[in-house]
Amino acid sequence: MKKRIIRLSGALALVASLSLSAACTPEQVQLYAGFVKAYKADVVSPGQLASLRACESGGNYRAVSSSGRYRGAYQFDQGTWNSVASRHHGLLVGKDPAGAHPAQQDLMARALWSERGSQPWPNC
Repeated sequence: MKKRIIRLSGALALVASLSLSAACTPEQVQLYAGFVKAYKADVVSPGQLASLRACESGGNYRAVSSSGRYRGAYQFDQGTWNSVASRHHGLLVGKDPAGAHPAQQDLMARALWSERGSQPWPNC
């Protein structure tokens, strides 16, 4: 089995380690491609994401708004999450944003930012 390590940024401590082999499922290949696409396109810096998380949720990846509508570190509603996931990371369609792994939430925020910039987060 061949391991590939993707370093997201020199300033970012997170390292995504994914195993690829001839036995990879299509889902694993798609997820790997999503990581590569999201981090090749330098649409938003790690510092900008950290600031956005702090503003939206206090940096809490499990945060849920008082109404329950907005969820996760970037306060996605389910409709927006599913829409973005369907275009960028199909395996995440239907997943609760607040229940998604932090790296998945970061990927989704990067994907949405690549489409619309900071507009989806008007207060931050």
